[in-house]
Amino acid sequence: MSDAATSQPWLQDRRIARLLTLWRAARPKSEKGGPDLLPGRAACDPLTLGAELLPYAALIEATDNATRFRFRLVGSRLAEHAGLDLTGHYIEDLNPNRDYADYVNSLYRLARDTRLPAYSETRYRAPSGRVGLTRRLTCPLAADGRTVDMFVAVQVFETDSGDGDAPTYTYAASFHPGILKAVADAD
Repeated sequence: MSDAATSQPWLQDRRIARLLTLWRAARPKSEKGGPDLLPGRAACDPLTLGAELLPYAALIEATDNATRFRFRLVGSRLAEHAGLDLTGHYIEDLNPNRDYADYVNSLYRLARDTRLPAYSETRYRAPSGRVGLTRRLTCPLAADGRTVDMFVAVQVFETDSGDGDAPTYTYAASFHPGILKAVADAD
């Protein structure tokens, strides 16, 4: 593994690295040297995301003054690994593991508060004992360039080859947070 991949784990997966590149390219520069503006939903155009990202992508809406997060659109591979269609549901309504739901909500809060993409890695275990690793990048979006109202995310998975049910992260029996970091431009 290269030094860059070790110090910048979001570069380990080409799909996550691609979303980060697209988000940064879509971010408009502010006038008069102020803070950079956030891209809007147009940054999530299916043609821009392309066939490589779409199955792993989700569009998440910030509701209730950006304190709750609801899935608006969910890619097919993401839904498969979740074990259900997440579309239209709030995170805390889907996940029976309250600690995991709180952790996932914290990813959106980090991206909202820092106005930067949030990268995370989580190991999880299915009730059958099989284990998986999920990596995700959650990027904030703002229709007005300033107020976070949506997120685009890409989430990818690695699973062991053990026996039993495939581990789905929604029904994880346990999870272990690994890396959680807001990814600044200098990163």
